[in-house]
This record gives sequence, C-alpha cells and structure tokens, in this order.
Amino acid sequence: MLSTPLRFLHIPLTELCLATVLKSGQSFRWQRFDAILVTGPDSASTFPSPFHSSSSLHAIEPTLGEEVTTNQGHVEWAFGWSDRTVCLRQDDQGIYYRALYPYHHRNALLVDLETNSTLALLRHYFNLDTPLAALYADWSARDPHFKKKIEKDSERLKGIRVLNQDPWENLISFICSANNNISRITLMVNRVCEALGKRLPHPILFDPSTVCETVASVPANPPTSASSSSGEPSMYAFPSPTSLSLPNTDALLRHLGFGYRAPYIAWSSQHLLDHSASLQLTPDDYLASLKQVNFEDKGGIEAARQELLRFKGVGRKVADCVLLFSLGWIQTVPVDTHVFQIAIRDYAFPCSKATALTPLLHDRVADKLGLLWGPYSGWAQQVLFFADLKPSSPDGGVTKAVKGVMDLGKFDEDALVDLRKERKSTWQEEVDELMRTPGAKRRRVQVSAQTITTTKVEVGVEGVDVKVKVEDAYPSPALSTYTSSPSSGRGGGAKKKGRDGRSLKDEEGMELVLSRKSPIKS
Repeated sequence: MLSTPLRFLHIPLTELCLATVLKSGQSFRWQRFDAILVTGPDSASTFPSPFHSSSSLHAIEPTLGEEVTTNQGHVEWAFGWSDRTVCLRQDDQGIYYRALYPYHHRNALLVDLETNSTLALLRHYFNLDTPLAALYADWSARDPHFKKKIEKDSERLKGIRVLNQDPWENLISFICSANNNISRITLMVNRVCEALGKRLPHPILFDPSTVCETVASVPANPPTSASSSSGEPSMYAFPSPTSLSLPNTDALLRHLGFGYRAPYIAWSSQHLLDHSASLQLTPDDYLASLKQVNFEDKGGIEAARQELLRFKGVGRKVADCVLLFSLGWIQTVPVDTHVFQIAIRDYAFPCSKATALTPLLHDRVADKLGLLWGPYSGWAQQVLFFADLKPSSPDGGVTKAVKGVMDLGKFDEDALVDLRKERKSTWQEEVDELMRTPGAKRRRVQVSAQTITTTKVEVGVEGVDVKVKVEDAYPSPALSTYTSSPSSGRGGGAKKKGRDGRSLKDEEGMELVLSRKSPIKS
C-alpha cells in the first residue's frame, strides 16, 4: 500500500453531508467505519487545520505547526474506485481525505501527488460545482411543502445532493434494485465486487509509514509489505462489463443471492460490450455518450432513456435513476411507488393510495413535480425521498464495520491490532469456505398455508440441492422432500410449481424450483 498525505476540503455541511448523502439510496458501496483508521494525523506536527481562511471549495495540504481541534468527527467512509481506495471524514468545517493505492497503481499515485487527482475525483462525484444552498432556497420559494419539510427537520435534511456516479456501476446497482430494499441492494452489490472486482487497500491496514509526501518519496520498488495475503481484508473495485459477461456469470450471481436478476446482469453486460463495439466505442465511452451534455442534441432525454431500456432488467424507474444519478439529467424525477405516494399525499395528485402506478401515471407525476421544482427537480425529489424515509438509529442505521473509537491525537497500535482481530470474515472468505465444504444451513420459506423448513443445502457448480420438510397448516397425508434446481429460460426462467401446483419463493425473493421425491419418515 502507498498513501497520499492527509488533505482537507473546506465545505460546510449545508453543501454536503456525507452521513445522509452516502446512505440515501443512490450509491451502495460506501463503507462506514466507527473508528479513525486513515484520516487521523500522520504525526503530531502534520495535520490540516479545519479553520482555513477561504470559504471556497478547495483542498488544503497539511500545514506544520497547526493544532488539532477536539471537535473532529469520529466516523470514516471508504470507497473503492478503479485504482484507489478513498477515505473521508467530515466535521463542521469540511472533509479530510486520503487515497490509498496498491503498489501496481504507483503511476496514479504520482499523478495524484502532482495534481491532486483525488480532489478532482471528489468534485466530480459529489457534483461540487453546483451550489446546494441556492437550490434549497429556490425549491423553498417554489414549493411551500418543501419549505415546511426543511424547516421542520433542517438538521437531518441538510446537505443532500445528487451524486455523479460511474454509469456502469449505477446501471447494475439499479437493476438490482427491482423489488428490493437499500440494505439488500448494498449486500448484493458488495458481494459481486468481492467475487469479481479487483482488490484495493483496506483502511484497516493503513499505516502512517505508507504515506508519500512528495513524488520523490514514492519508492521505485514495491515495499516488502506490498504483497498482500488472501486472508487480509480488502476493498474492491466494481467489476467491468467483461468480468460480468463470462459464461458462468449467471450461476455465480445466483449463488451470490441475485435470484431472477442474475440473467439480466449477464445479458446486459454482453449487450453493452456488443453494442458499444458496433459503434466503435468502448463501453465507458458509449455510456458517457448518453450524458446530458453529450446527448441533448441527439434526441434529448427520451432518446437517452430508450437507449437504457434496451438493457434487460431496466424499466422506466431504473432508467430514470441512471439518468439522474450518473448521466447528468438533473431534471429527471424517478417515480417509484414511494414517490407516487408522496405525490398523492402531499401534492394533491388525483389518485387514491390504492391506485397502481402505470406508465401514464408515471409520466403525469414526473411532469407535475418537474414543473413545480424547476430545472433541478431530480435533486429536489431526492431530498423529499430521503425526508420520507423513517429516521434511522443515531448511528445512521449502518452496520458498524469496525467497533471502537481511536483518539484523534495519537494512534494506539494495540487498539488497532485489536480492531483487526475483531473483524468478521469477508464475503469472499465465506464463499470460498462454502465452496470447499458445502454444509448444512437452515432457512424458512412460505408457500400459501404451508411452512417449509429447510434442513440441508448442498451447493454445487450446477445448482443447489435442497432437502426440505413441509409442515402443513392443515392435515396432510405425508411429509415430502423436494429438490431445487436452477431455473432456465429468458428473464429468469419459467416458473415451476411445488406441491399442489404452488411455486415457492424464499425470503430473498429467489424462486425454489421444486420436484417431488419420496416421502420422509417423521
């Protein structure tokens, strides 16, 4: 691992609040750490001061002799980009950030030290060229309901802005979002990254000795500690379209819990490769061509949406999320059942709450809200979407990846060792162990008036053999065992039926394709 110096970006919480933005249902790979692992001081004499004189959005290199204040935040956020892990920590004055590089990306580190490319990356990702306070004021003037919401819960709703994500990652993430919730989308996306993404440095392994203050201080050869073992924790980059188009992708994704979405992702990955090649573009260049700045004169938002609808698993809502969160179509209002209910409840949209959301109603809701909120209506929608979510626990409802808090003024090596020992197995380690020794697991699934208690799951390359015990709610002549096998066919396969012609789905929405075997003795 090689690291940049600690840097500081002066930005008020009203312009960007990491704790809300990173968990607002836009991006699903940011990891939260309740410990200061990376963004603490390298030494007592090298630390960026939060009290910088300029009020503009800029980065500050550490300055000698500045004192450490006592009101720093105690939460870090980390994200794996293609060539680096970026770690952030925020307080009332701004954001402390550092990039961690694997040695084979040494050249990217050299560029970062010369140009601060990590700052450019953060500006782009968080859309920092768009002032947020002015937008909040504009939406409040346009919409009394928006103003009331903000005034009622100003602390929770400050600093919510739309991200500018990688279109490929955003597309796959929102294909996963169908009939899903934020917690499980997060689990699925991180599972596929650990299975197929490139490894990147993990914050828990950071050591101040890896910091390179200048280009001249970057070692020409890998340090002796540069080689990582398979047992070390890692961050991961998002898998490329090529990685997700391999012949075994469908089976792997099903094994990782993607269910009926697995063939959508495999097909869409291959479609992107084929379609971009037919246009003599790379996959990244093709998706970038759909950005508002590039596509406005090529048919506008409707034409860009139709391009996205070519991908399997992409409907109107998913397409609009990709347009808004990664392609710069800031006026897009993605309408799901949640936003539909907001329109009915708060904006007198003429429908009952029981009305199904049809494509026509989708367009009418989007048009009504877009006309009300103006050019940045997609951004306003994101604020009210988050406002309508149930408030989480004081720690944000995020699973604590690392327990404990480290003192900002010093690094306690013993405490850091203890933190490393406490870490849980990564998903990749769990997968590897399961494939080596398929064993017994228990899960419960429901089918009409029956409860099926799984007693054994055997995982193989071709499928999953499940032996289950059926407990009827009503008297039944016998208890039966069943065997599940992978479904096949376009769009996740034809539905097959269990006993009495009923199909079964487990708690994760994955259909169990059942065939009867001989009864078992109770």
